[in-house]
Amino acid sequence: MQLFRAWSVIDGYLGQDQVKFNWFVVGRSNPVVPYEELIENYDENRDEACYDQMLVNEFFTEAEVVELRDYLLISHEIELQVEEVLLPVRAGGLSYGLLLISGQSRFYTLADEEGYKLSISVLGHFDLEEEKSFNLLSYEDLQIGAKFLERVFTNLNISVLEQNELITLLNKIYKETGFYVQQIKKKSKSMNSITMNN
Repeated sequence: MQLFRAWSVIDGYLGQDQVKFNWFVVGRSNPVVPYEELIENYDENRDEACYDQMLVNEFFTEAEVVELRDYLLISHEIELQVEEVLLPVRAGGLSYGLLLISGQSRFYTLADEEGYKLSISVLGHFDLEEEKSFNLLSYEDLQIGAKFLERVFTNLNISVLEQNELITLLNKIYKETGFYVQQIKKKSKSMNSITMNN
């Protein structure tokens, strides 16, 4: 089974030159193949298993990519970019659905459009640069921040929070202080460093 991430870059959306839309599937009731094949060391009894399920259910099959590509091209003259997901994915990844649940508002409901006839429901998550100074953190910032907090909690022998609690905490810190975690690759070494920014 091959699964894919999909995105489009749209010119002139809400006054910005280029805005990236990360498309994802919502409302998939059953996995395309068993979760054991999609998620590394999958254990349905883990409290966080539902978040891992949410993540892999957002990916597209090859047939769904074709559907989405045709729809975007015909209805909007927008091209679709795809990338194959390396399976099985590691447990603990952030999903766009979790961002939606946590209260982020930068989503476009493609499935609500008139004439939409795809076999799946698709939403798009987008990030506007101008919003970052006063709104919630981007998907990428939350991924890096969550990994950082998990490492901190582990080193302090503190029980790690659930993913939705980590997202809420990171956004709260950002709104109150402007601080967020950024991962920077050093030129002279292959190691990455974590820096705090505001």
